[in-house]
Amino acid sequence: MYRRLYLLICISFPLLFTACEEPAPLDLGQETPQLVVVSNFTQDRAVQVVVSKWQPILESRDIEYVLNATVEIYQGDTFLETLQLIDPKQASEFPYYATASLVPEANVDYTIKVSAPGYEPAMAKSRIPASTQILAAEVSGLQLEDEPEDSLFIMAYNLRLSFEGPGEGPNFYHINLIQQIFTYEAIEVDTLITGQYLLPIMFDPQDNTNFQVAHISGGLLLSDEAFGSKFVDFDVPLRITLKRGQEMLGKLFVDLRTVSEEYYRYFAALSRQRQSSGSPFSEPVILFDNIDGGQGIFAGYNSFRDSLNIQY
Repeated sequence: MYRRLYLLICISFPLLFTACEEPAPLDLGQETPQLVVVSNFTQDRAVQVVVSKWQPILESRDIEYVLNATVEIYQGDTFLETLQLIDPKQASEFPYYATASLVPEANVDYTIKVSAPGYEPAMAKSRIPASTQILAAEVSGLQLEDEPEDSLFIMAYNLRLSFEGPGEGPNFYHINLIQQIFTYEAIEVDTLITGQYLLPIMFDPQDNTNFQVAHISGGLLLSDEAFGSKFVDFDVPLRITLKRGQEMLGKLFVDLRTVSEEYYRYFAALSRQRQSSGSPFSEPVILFDNIDGGQGIFAGYNSFRDSLNIQY
């Protein structure tokens, strides 16, 4: 059963964060037609690139995907492959370009070049950082808290994580936490498990600092500059709302992504901008991108996954 759950988690992680892969318009005064290029890539998986037409941020039109682009990937100056267009199989999906044979590796510099008729050519560079293993992970302080609504209750606990960055730094991370929740029925003295689902843990942007940002799609963006060394040891308080007499906690899945600086800066800025209050007194957010001749993000990351049993 654990293997099936772990495979489900591996499949679910990309799907849980699909929203953050969508192109984000960055410029209010663009005149020359430009492409929006978005790709977050990792080792042992095909490189996928979404290409769309830039539009002003104040316009509410649907995203226009560019289906006649040429997308090439290079290692340094060496051409590797032209990516193929993958048409969506369902209306809820979107088209993208993907490598057919290239499987990217860590610590290798990759360049993508994107062109399409009527647009400026775009180019970006990034690499996949080395993976970071979790040195220690433990759950403690499990407590039950009442909710004002009688049908709900809160399970609160503390997660302690320790890991060491792969380089001298600064090192950047995206820590995704996924809580498994079981649904059940109480039959006399027995508990019958009837189902399960996965809950991405969201964090409060009110707790953002210069080196820690709540990701808009779940998890925390973190720089080890906050700790003064590449060794990171910190506590994460968690509070999970459950249905009384119907739900209970399962495993906690931890996806520790070691991310490139451009990944961190792009999603930190995008998250701050999306989470801002809209008040004229709010601190302005300068959005980041690394696409020369266009807009968007091309960024590598690596993952190390683990799971923890939560003992009642």
